[in-house]
Amino acid sequence: MFTKILALGLLAAAVAGASSAGEEVRKLTFDRNDALAGWTITGDVAIDAAKAREGKGGALKVGAGGKALLKLRDKDESGKVEIWVYDDCALPEDVKAHREGPRWGLVQSDGKVLAIGILYANYLGGNEGYTASACDGAKWFDRLFWLGVNRAPAGWHKWTFDFDPEAGLQVFHNDKEAKAVDSSKLDLTGFSAVAIWGDSGKGKEQTIWVSDLSVTLGGPTKFQPVVAGEADPYDDKAIAADAATNRPVTMYSKANAPAAPKLEDLPLKESVSQYGITWTFEKPSRAGQFVNGDWYVVGPVTVKEMAPKPLYGSEIPKRELDHMDKERKEEQRVRNGFMLNPPAQMKVAYDSGVRNYFDPSLIRKLPVAMKAGDSLVSTISMPKGLVLHAQLRNKIERGEGDSSPIRTAAVLTCVAEPQPADAFRPAFCDRQSKIHLARDLKRELLPAAAATSGMPSIRQYVRFTQRPWVGTCFFGFEEPVENMPQYGQEDGRVAGVAALLLCTDLKPEQKEPLLVNYVQIGIDLGGMIRAGHPGWSGWGGHGSGRKLPIVFAGLLLGDDQLANINQSFPKASFGEDEQTAYGDCWTGAKVVFAGHSGIDAATGVGRNTGRGNPWGPYEHMPPSQWGAGQKTSEAYRRANTSGCWVAEALALRLMHAEKAWGHDAFLEYVDRWMYENDDAFVQTLKEAINSDFHRSKFGDFPRQGFPWDAFAGTMWAKHRAALQAPTDGWKQKHDDSYYRAAMEKSPKPK
Repeated sequence: MFTKILALGLLAAAVAGASSAGEEVRKLTFDRNDALAGWTITGDVAIDAAKAREGKGGALKVGAGGKALLKLRDKDESGKVEIWVYDDCALPEDVKAHREGPRWGLVQSDGKVLAIGILYANYLGGNEGYTASACDGAKWFDRLFWLGVNRAPAGWHKWTFDFDPEAGLQVFHNDKEAKAVDSSKLDLTGFSAVAIWGDSGKGKEQTIWVSDLSVTLGGPTKFQPVVAGEADPYDDKAIAADAATNRPVTMYSKANAPAAPKLEDLPLKESVSQYGITWTFEKPSRAGQFVNGDWYVVGPVTVKEMAPKPLYGSEIPKRELDHMDKERKEEQRVRNGFMLNPPAQMKVAYDSGVRNYFDPSLIRKLPVAMKAGDSLVSTISMPKGLVLHAQLRNKIERGEGDSSPIRTAAVLTCVAEPQPADAFRPAFCDRQSKIHLARDLKRELLPAAAATSGMPSIRQYVRFTQRPWVGTCFFGFEEPVENMPQYGQEDGRVAGVAALLLCTDLKPEQKEPLLVNYVQIGIDLGGMIRAGHPGWSGWGGHGSGRKLPIVFAGLLLGDDQLANINQSFPKASFGEDEQTAYGDCWTGAKVVFAGHSGIDAATGVGRNTGRGNPWGPYEHMPPSQWGAGQKTSEAYRRANTSGCWVAEALALRLMHAEKAWGHDAFLEYVDRWMYENDDAFVQTLKEAINSDFHRSKFGDFPRQGFPWDAFAGTMWAKHRAALQAPTDGWKQKHDDSYYRAAMEKSPKPK
């Protein structure tokens, strides 16, 4: 059919050679009046002999309301189209009003298109760059991909549409991929035509020119757009169906302490499975389970297979590659990856879609030989198109924003001998494989504070804490979506509310499943610190929620090193501590929020410019002296930190664990947040910086006294004032030398 079209109309087309695949490449030029024979033309479309690229030939001129369509074949198949477009960077009067400027791209036989366009809207920068539109050819704003490609300077731009039979469509601008275009979301299975659409707006209409159209037609495609799916692994239905969450849990004590089984009493297993992951052994091996349900195997043992199967390089279907994968060399790509003895460092090799912290040198392949003391962390990768609800907030989709590409993870531990049924799994970063026992839990340290309204389902928090929190990195880039929260704010909320639930008057047997899970998380997080992990620094909302499970587990297990983690590891970072300090606040309070990035625990230096932004301590200054960085810190103080700390602080107070926590400024700061009336202060903010952080483009920012979780608020209202610790410590003068030293050491904020 393509040949027939050429014979009928493209008399000026010249055969330019063959592609690397042996397919014929045809170039179309516009230097003759009959060059448009075979095109379907509407409106202002003509040959412009004077508009030549590189000073020769002519161009196809498409004015306002014009359209030029070239049918290439009857079937939608693969191929490549290269097109040169001249953009003179003309603009309409109002660049924020909805308007369809010129567009060009591929057309499917059912009318669906993928076109590059100069589109204008209040949320688009059409005056600055290009947008890709995937639509039905009429509703151009249905599905957009902002390309981040500048229009300026005016001139010729080369656009390439490369539709691979397996991977789908890739778009290139001047031979550089426009990675924002996600082929799986285009609803295109191929193309049968190319088209150029003129400016559809009124007033100051823009004309574009097209030159040197090159076409290489391929064969049938195997590619199918991903059918988007959405699931919530934490809703009531999913939790009810989760066997691990609903497993029976025995309350072990010294009175009913179980003995370790004999080796021959353990079952011989060819494989064991957990959370959708199966490990198959080279030969049947003795296996058992820890108190939280995680598997161990008596070593040495060799894991010969895993399911889902780890995939490497070309084994990963092209259609499943996201923009991060494409930045890697093929031999560095991995799915469903695993790590034997993950380092307590911010680097992983589970999935090549991980941002920032992916280290291909850590990629391992089967078989895996394990000896006593080894921990094997295996993962299932997120497929493209799946949208998962995360804990309490956020929806996660592979390749979108900062989303993690890892769906779930499980830990297999190799031990030297069988373990008693009440043994906790040793921390997966702990090469000393320290075993704690549930019989040693000091449950008497848990208060029985009267539960209040708004109490969430304890089973939901059992599910939140059931799977291992294996996040050794930061920003949630590698955190399994079905295992743990995806943002530090929610780490703080889950950690705080879970601890608060354990401090209520629920029956001990109701608390036990959550208690076991929560202590296991504390063991894992504490194990990271013991193995040299730097901790979780203050960085906006990130960095919260890790310290409390460590301190909690240490107290309940009688592990003084964990219970007093600040004293044991004074240079380890925890967001709650780095972002709070005693100091004179502009409001009159004597404790301050130390900024988006706080004070570095390792150096004692306020992070004013060390990360390129003045996001360190700032509340000692009046708002009239604040710059953009200080406004950012105030926004994070209100939206992403203080409110999520309420449950944490109250649980610590109820347990009388202030000394173990080792940073009173945090506890006093939360008292300030809950008790300081900020009505007058927000008016000062409005007058000084023209913002009271109310009804911003991000929504309403919380006022002081707001807890993110209603249960935390009602528990605070009922119990905080009744505790022995004074509620007005935030008004009292404290030793603020730490804060003053941090200011002296740090560069002055700009």
